[in-house]
Amino acid sequence: MIKSIALSNLRRSDRNVRKTYPFADVQSMAADIKARGLLQNLIVIPTEADDDTFEVVGGGRRLAALELLRTKGEIDGTYAVDCAVREADEAEEVSLAENVQRVNMTPVDEYRAFAALLEQGKTAENIAIRFGLPVRAVQQRLKLGRLSPRLLDLFRDGKIDKDVCEAFTLSDDHAIQERVYDALKQSHSLHPYHIRKELAQERVPVTSKLGTFVRADYVAKGLPVTEDLFKEDGTYLDDRTAALEIATEKLRRECDRLVAEGWAWAKPMLEYDHAVFASMRSTRPDQERQLTADQEDERLALVVAHNEILSRYHPELTVGRPGGAASVEDDAELEDDEDEGDYEDGFDEGDEDAPEIPQEDLDRMAELKRLIARIDASKGRFYSAELRAKAGVFVLIGSDGDFDLREGYIAPDAAGEGEAAKAASAGTLMQTCSDRCASKPARGPYTAALVTDLEAHRTQAFQLALAQEPQYAKSYLIYTLWVKLSMRCNMAAASNLSGHFERLSGSVVKMGETPAGAALAKMLNAFKSMIEPEDGYSGREALPLFQTIHSLSDADKDAVLAVLFAQTISVSLSEHGGKRDDVVEHIGTEIGCDPARTWRPTAPEFWSRVSKGFVLDEVAVVGKGVQTLAPAKKAQMVSTLDRWFGSPDAIMLSELGPVAAAADAPIPQDMVAGIQQWLPPGMAFAAAEEEGSLVTGANEEAA
Repeated sequence: MIKSIALSNLRRSDRNVRKTYPFADVQSMAADIKARGLLQNLIVIPTEADDDTFEVVGGGRRLAALELLRTKGEIDGTYAVDCAVREADEAEEVSLAENVQRVNMTPVDEYRAFAALLEQGKTAENIAIRFGLPVRAVQQRLKLGRLSPRLLDLFRDGKIDKDVCEAFTLSDDHAIQERVYDALKQSHSLHPYHIRKELAQERVPVTSKLGTFVRADYVAKGLPVTEDLFKEDGTYLDDRTAALEIATEKLRRECDRLVAEGWAWAKPMLEYDHAVFASMRSTRPDQERQLTADQEDERLALVVAHNEILSRYHPELTVGRPGGAASVEDDAELEDDEDEGDYEDGFDEGDEDAPEIPQEDLDRMAELKRLIARIDASKGRFYSAELRAKAGVFVLIGSDGDFDLREGYIAPDAAGEGEAAKAASAGTLMQTCSDRCASKPARGPYTAALVTDLEAHRTQAFQLALAQEPQYAKSYLIYTLWVKLSMRCNMAAASNLSGHFERLSGSVVKMGETPAGAALAKMLNAFKSMIEPEDGYSGREALPLFQTIHSLSDADKDAVLAVLFAQTISVSLSEHGGKRDDVVEHIGTEIGCDPARTWRPTAPEFWSRVSKGFVLDEVAVVGKGVQTLAPAKKAQMVSTLDRWFGSPDAIMLSELGPVAAAADAPIPQDMVAGIQQWLPPGMAFAAAEEEGSLVTGANEEAA
């Protein structure tokens, strides 16, 4: 019997057999009922105590959705609900039958149904509201629903995976989708990486250095863009030719600016050309800018003001320093500090017993240190007008998507280059070497154990990036073999090439379980499934193994080589005791290796293992938040940094101190991005200090 019952007279029955996740996805159900009404009757039984009240034994989620609408004020307790009334002794049987007999819609049918709604004129936003789904989730279903019918049938039959279908959505052309499917299927390369690579051949990823460099201008021109809805960083610039034209024009404008500043010439270069740089002679800045007498006086006054404040709370730290107690013994230390440029107050922020310094004085000292640093920044070496008039600049695109200026290059036979210029260049180089020899050894801020852990994460990030760039992997392999064989190693077999996976270990986390480690393992397993049978090869099946590898396409061979070779490489933390490998640093820069994508600092792995002084000096990315952390105890500081760097989107302006707390609002997105991209010193990959200088040395040796 069907009966309309007021919502206020319905209760969920304890005899409903669905006990696990009884209220799953109630939001979507409520949105659907609001849009279309209740499409299926509830099944109820009368209660023994009250003839007007009924227990719901079938449709608990629908009842929960109705109650949610009631809570939101969309309906009230008098809302009439159509119910099928059954006898109490049938409760468990009816509830079980309703749940057991239900057959869920297949994903393919769901995707096609969503696509049909779009063809009826509904927008993704309309569909999202009516079904209570996020807009992006609806857009993803629509993309999958518009795939080639042939691919959808293969997915429905279990012959391809969902992630393969997602990769094919990068193109809306069914013919192209099927052509790529057939080609990759034949070459046993049907996995998302190769699919996206094939479909995006003529497109520019916005995460590449070219894409970052031109994106704003490209979008401003209204040129076509494609978004991969199944990857967070999957946006592409569709017109590669237009992107290159925009890049060339930007480089040329920068060249014009440099020539106007006095350089003899400036040449744009879309990609680094080793041959061009090898044909040039590099020079270094030949002059050094010193502070004026007024700047020296201003700097001293700022130092005195800073130390006068500090001496009120830590007089022992200002002994022998301007503004503090006099001490003859500390005169030499003061001179050393001034020579270093950046003023340090020597305050050990990690001392738990240190006197509390009022926030007002901390802010004032921080401001004084910024003013001192600004004056110190005006010092430094630069090219004289005479040298710029003879030398030029190559203008490239940097790995960060900004201009990469390679200054001070002179053609050996350049007209007008006199002996004076050559002598100046040689003198500059000698002075630079002298400066390096006289400089003090750098004191790293990390313990030996932390250096080992950071090196492991940096290595893993490099391995993953190189594994995705087969051409660079091949070049580095050839370079490695050339270097090894040029040393005239004895060859005891057909080839004496040997290798093993670099075993990385972390003292806090298991390196195989990191994002980069999991990604590398997934890539290797994908190729293993292509090359080896499920039961593997025995030692007597070397020839079948070789023949299988030999039958791979060139693209697959390159990809396998990259994955295998990348995992033999170990990268050091060169800025802190390790030996700098300019080739590795160059490759890391060129392929856009960013360890921040796979590793983020956490309390147990990083923050608890560095000093408060390190935080105050190196974590300027949190702005005035550094001042907030300054008076905090070490444990509180570690906890705060762990939360900030774990969820930068959740940081509120009020957390960064009273100066910044103009409103109780989240921090700006550019600060969020900065925190997400921050890396400890030495972790990031940067171009070699001066690639041209390496080339020059090689040329001189050859001569």
